[in-house]
Amino acid sequence: MKLLAVFVLAVGIISGLASAQEIYDDVEINVTAIEYSDVYDDDFPLVGYVSVPNTDGPVPAVVIIPDFTNVDDYEKVRATMIAEDFGWIGFAADIFGPEFQGDPLERDIARSQAGIYRSNTTLFAGRIQAAIDIMRAHPLVDASRVAIIGYCFGGTGVLTHSFLGGTGIVGAVSFHGGLTDFPVSTPIMHPVLVLSGGEDDTGTEVEYLESQLNDANATWQITRYSGIEHAFTVWHDDRYNERADHRSWWEMATFLAEGFGEISYGTPQPNQTDATAVEYDDDGFSLTGWLAVPPGASPSDPLPAVVIVPDWDGVSGEDGYESARATLLAGEGYIALAADIYGSDFQQVEDFDTRVQQTTIYRSNYTLFVSRIQAAVDVLVNHELVDADNIFMIGYCFGGTGAVNYAFSGLRDVKAVVPFHGGLTSLAPIQTDNIFPYVLVQSGGEDDAHGNNTELEMALNSANATWEISRYSNVFHGFTAWGGRAYNELADWRSWDAMLEVFDWILLQDDDESFPPESSVDEPTTIVAAMENPDADP
Repeated sequence: MKLLAVFVLAVGIISGLASAQEIYDDVEINVTAIEYSDVYDDDFPLVGYVSVPNTDGPVPAVVIIPDFTNVDDYEKVRATMIAEDFGWIGFAADIFGPEFQGDPLERDIARSQAGIYRSNTTLFAGRIQAAIDIMRAHPLVDASRVAIIGYCFGGTGVLTHSFLGGTGIVGAVSFHGGLTDFPVSTPIMHPVLVLSGGEDDTGTEVEYLESQLNDANATWQITRYSGIEHAFTVWHDDRYNERADHRSWWEMATFLAEGFGEISYGTPQPNQTDATAVEYDDDGFSLTGWLAVPPGASPSDPLPAVVIVPDWDGVSGEDGYESARATLLAGEGYIALAADIYGSDFQQVEDFDTRVQQTTIYRSNYTLFVSRIQAAVDVLVNHELVDADNIFMIGYCFGGTGAVNYAFSGLRDVKAVVPFHGGLTSLAPIQTDNIFPYVLVQSGGEDDAHGNNTELEMALNSANATWEISRYSNVFHGFTAWGGRAYNELADWRSWDAMLEVFDWILLQDDDESFPPESSVDEPTTIVAAMENPDADP
């Protein structure tokens, strides 16, 4: 279920095992200069830097659009990492021209140059296209497998190029790019991944970007990270954030690997489930969950565990949906318990009116809902095969609502909650000013049950949550339900993989004191229009 092994190395480089400076120092830049020219002006020289893996080709290529200081050692390091860790050719593109290359370029000059391209989007997109074209012509590049990524000013450029109908690429990734009012001139023919800091762009700006991408008929994913400012991937910047750098690099890697045809989307439904009934109770109320255990589990080596909060059908028995998900998690090395909320007499509820009745009970009584969930958590906490310090929680639809309610309750027995297409329009009152679990929200861009993204961010920020929110274009409620009308392979796979990677990342943390990694804000706040910082990198 996890990715090809090649990606493990890349993620390890920017995990908690190395500091930002160690990353920068340990990567030996391995690039060669390439001279080329502007796509509109053959007399305008450009010099980019290519890093080539040990290959006879042809292989994919990733063109890196630089930040506002133009190409320098930062982009050369990223190009080297792409070549060494993924086996793809990395190319650090030139936008301003060789006379405006330095390490670093003086800030006043950089601002002046960036202004030229911001005000002339056709010129900006043309410089990016020139880099794409030179890579597609490279003898070791598979011209059908080229993508672009960009940082800050370059992230804006990636989106500008996409909206202006840029060609020759299979995908585009923007890291902390300026989310300006882009020109929508033609349908976007390639997928777009936008990686954004929660304290860099406002929620309303992101909502507007979604509308523009939809107007351009784009396939897109937007992922946001709490408490993260501009330049969060730049190792030598004070705003660098290890969590967001790690997670965004992984999102990029999987996104591009699929675009290059190296992996396929879809989380296969197991041919058979491997879950056994567990009888337990909540203050005398009889409950029946379904437990899946990895083969060979031993009390001498306890395993991390996951509580699965079911959708509005209720926990669906030995052969049901939640037991299938528990089986998949057991295959990943987790003990997984499909929790019961409604009680032993309401397993796999088929009747619509009964579903409405049962969900209404718990949506109107948040304390009871959380109590039922905690009863399942307690089963795992006290299980001899479970590492009680490493328990996680996921939930589907109604269960996604419950998972977020659990986080809002202030309880601290789980390290992360992951709602998949949860109903997030009416959540529990916030009962803590310091949410403990990492909150990973996976949502469809067309899911009305998700509600207003900005309001959700405000609620999480008001309780100092550390959160990550991903939304997927053209994806509706219930996108993980195999065989359902709303099932979406892309969103199912990417959301499932994000969940597994977040769990792995949390398990890599050195000690309990390092978790949670940081609060999203210093004090309760609301999301308002961002004030421009004149000292910030564009």
